[in-house]
Amino acid sequence: MMIWYFIVIVNGVIPLFFSSTSTAELIKKLPGQPDGVSFKQHSGYIVTDPRRGHALFYYFVEADARDPSSYPLTLWFNGGPGCSSLGFGAFEEHGPFRPAGDGGLTKNEFSWNKVSNMLYVESPIGVGFSYSNTTSDYVNWTDADTARANMQFLLGWYKEYPEYRDSDLYLSGESYAGHYVPQLAALVLDYNKQSHGKPIKLKAIALGNPLLDLRISVDGATFLWSHGVISDETLKLKETVCNDSRYRTELIHHKISKECAGVLERQMEELGNFTDPGDVLAPNCFSGTAAMQSASSSAWDAYHAKLARRMVLTDPCLWEYIFSYLNNPRVQKALHANTTKLPSVWQFCSGLLSYHDVDIGIDITPLLSALIKKHLRVLLFSGDQDSKIPLTQTRMIANMIARDLKFTSLGKYAPWYDNMQVGGWTQSFGSSREGKNVTHLTFATVRGAAHEVPYTSPSQALTLFKAFLEGSSPPKVPFKN
Repeated sequence: MMIWYFIVIVNGVIPLFFSSTSTAELIKKLPGQPDGVSFKQHSGYIVTDPRRGHALFYYFVEADARDPSSYPLTLWFNGGPGCSSLGFGAFEEHGPFRPAGDGGLTKNEFSWNKVSNMLYVESPIGVGFSYSNTTSDYVNWTDADTARANMQFLLGWYKEYPEYRDSDLYLSGESYAGHYVPQLAALVLDYNKQSHGKPIKLKAIALGNPLLDLRISVDGATFLWSHGVISDETLKLKETVCNDSRYRTELIHHKISKECAGVLERQMEELGNFTDPGDVLAPNCFSGTAAMQSASSSAWDAYHAKLARRMVLTDPCLWEYIFSYLNNPRVQKALHANTTKLPSVWQFCSGLLSYHDVDIGIDITPLLSALIKKHLRVLLFSGDQDSKIPLTQTRMIANMIARDLKFTSLGKYAPWYDNMQVGGWTQSFGSSREGKNVTHLTFATVRGAAHEVPYTSPSQALTLFKAFLEGSSPPKVPFKN
C-alpha cells in the first residue's frame, strides 16, 4: 500500500517540471587549495522553482582523468533530513580536499573523483547555501517536495552540463538519504518512461547506513550492549519497555511517554558525555565550539548532527575546520555561494529548514523492492561502529527484501578485502539468467567504519565504491595496488 501511495504522489508531480535556470560557474581556485590540481571544479545554483524562488546549491568535481566525460556521474546526498552534502559529503568524506586547522586545504588521497565525476547538492531548500525566496516554504517540507526538487535539479543541471547527459548515472548517499535516493530514483525511472527524449542512464543506487524503515533501522540496543556501552538491565528495558523505534516515533509526534523518557535517560547516563552514537570508538574534539554552536536545537537534528570525529586518517576536529572554512567570505566567493546574502551562517544541518517529521516514519523498503524489480541494482553498506543505524538492522532489511523478491544468495556471507586487509563482510543476492548469476542486491559491512563510512574508513570506502560502479561484488581476495 505504501509503495502505491508514493507512486501516486510521484506521478502527480511529474507534469510540474519546468525549465530551469542556473548560475553555473567554474571555480578558478579554492582558498588554500594545494598546487598540482589537474581536474576542474564547478559550483553554483540551479533554480528549481522560479515562481517561488527555490535554488539548490551544488559543488561538482570532475573526475581526475584526461577525459572526465568518459567516466560515470555520481550524485551524492547526505541525510538529516536537512544536512549538507557540501560540508559532510564533499569536505569531510570523499571529496578531493579536506580543510585543515590553518585554514588551508589538504588533498584526500581516497577521493571518489578518482573513479567518478562527483556532484554534491545541498538539498532541500534551507540546507547549507540552498534557499527559497518564499520563506514560508521552509516549514513542513516533505519527502515528496524533496524528490520533486531533486529531479528538477538534475534536469536543470544536465542543461548546464550537456556533455554528461549520456554518462551512466549513479545515485548515492547516507542516513536519511535512504529516503532521498530511492524516491529520486523512482522519479528518474518514471521520467524515462514518460519522456520522448533521451532516457537518463540511471544504473544503480548505493545507500550507506540508511534509514529505510523506522520500525527496524534505528534499533541499536543490542549493538550498544554487545559493545559494552549499556548494561544488561538497560538492554532488558530497551527490549521490554521502550526501544529506539518507539522513542523515535514518539519524538516525531511530540508525545514522549514517561516510560521512554526514563529508558532514554538511563541509556544516556551509561553512554556518558563523550560517546558518539554514530561511532562508539570516536575520540572527542576539545579545541573549540564553533561547529557545535551551529547545530540545530531540535531533538532529531541534535541526534543526527553529532557525527563521527574519530582520529583515523584525519583530525577529530575536522568538523570545526569545515565550519570555519565554509563561513569564510573568500571561500564563499570562490564557490559562487551565498550570493543572496542568507540571513544566517552556513550550517551543517537544517539551517532554515523545518522538515515534516511524519515522513521520517515512511517505510522505504517496498519502494526499494519496486526499484529492484525494474532492474535497478542496489548496494546497502554499513559501518560496523554505528549504533544509530546499526549494520544488524540494515542486514535484516536486506534479507527481508531478498526473501520477498525470492532471490537466492550468490555465494556465502564472507569477508571482502581492501588491499591486503579485510575491508568488511558482504553478501549478494540475485537470480539466474541464461545460466549466469545476476546480482540485484548487495549488503556489505565496512570494518572499523562509523555512520559516515568514507570519513572513518576512506580506503575501504573507495574500494567498495569502485566495485559498485563496476557492477561487481567487493573484492573477495586480498590484492595489492
